[in-house]
Amino acid sequence: MNKSKFFQGLWLFILFCGCVGVVIYQPSSPLPVDAFAHASATPSPDNTSITPIRVSVEYSLSPEPAPMTLPPTPTPVAEPTPFCIYWVSDTQYYSYKVPAVFQKMSRYMVEKKAEHNALMVVNTGDIVDNRNYDRHWRNAKSAIDLLGDELPFYCVAGNHDVGADTAEYTIYHYWDFCAMKNRDNQYERGECWYETFNAGGTDFLLLGIGWQVDLDYMPWCEAVLKEHPKHVCIILVHNFLNDDGSLTTNGRRIEQRLIAPFSCVRLVLCGHNDGSTRWQKDYSGRTVNAMMYNFQDDKKYGLGYLRMLMFNPLTRNIAVTTYSPYVDDYNYYKDTDRDTFTLSDGF
Repeated sequence: MNKSKFFQGLWLFILFCGCVGVVIYQPSSPLPVDAFAHASATPSPDNTSITPIRVSVEYSLSPEPAPMTLPPTPTPVAEPTPFCIYWVSDTQYYSYKVPAVFQKMSRYMVEKKAEHNALMVVNTGDIVDNRNYDRHWRNAKSAIDLLGDELPFYCVAGNHDVGADTAEYTIYHYWDFCAMKNRDNQYERGECWYETFNAGGTDFLLLGIGWQVDLDYMPWCEAVLKEHPKHVCIILVHNFLNDDGSLTTNGRRIEQRLIAPFSCVRLVLCGHNDGSTRWQKDYSGRTVNAMMYNFQDDKKYGLGYLRMLMFNPLTRNIAVTTYSPYVDDYNYYKDTDRDTFTLSDGF
């Protein structure tokens, strides 16, 4: 074999091996790499020069997988908070003879507002004993004013406040605590009224019906209920139940016109007659409860009792507690079930 051809072939073999090495080798650098394989232009024995060969190898590494993104932690939804409505009825004897009892009740409700998460105070009538005596009204005002801005006060007129046979509201309207702040939400000058509020995630409608001697107010109340079909309605009225738990004449009218036809009505609070009683009726799966209490005629043992209605939005129950801060006593009756009980599915 010609030596010149031998050496030329040897150089080509060496050069080929270098190229293969470059192609196989994968450097760790993430950047593109140029690989050069060359031979010097050393002349071969037969003075044949070898032209250097430039080999460029480009490659790319597979991108690193993106870090796994976890779904955001959902913001906890707060459970609806139970809340309380204080209920007072037939304070007439306190306004007449012992205003200190009424004042003690008001102070207690303000002091316990935060503990009970209380929203308001409702009064179901007979605020005073004799509407014609200014002293009775001033005594009532001295107690109600103690609520201040802490607890809104909502009341309806009883027969002692406006006259059983006349329903004359002039004197009643004179006192600021009897007046509704929103004039658009009342019938006539406040004989009937309504107020809405939201508590525990539920929309409520308070419908107050004062003492009446006719039924002229009924269409107005019906219109209010039609406008608020999704609210839970609580009716405040002075005269609804007899002391044996049956409906009074006025109670039957309200039941026929306002309760039976309107599914939003769930609770009725009343006073007027003595003692404590309850009434319940089912309307195709909708339960309506009514409660009455009035202890003020017991001048020795019945002083200062108020009721705390605790609404539980999770169970829809209403826990009822009866307590007198004046005598520091729970449960007027020895049969405690008459004073402390729970209305299941009460709203």
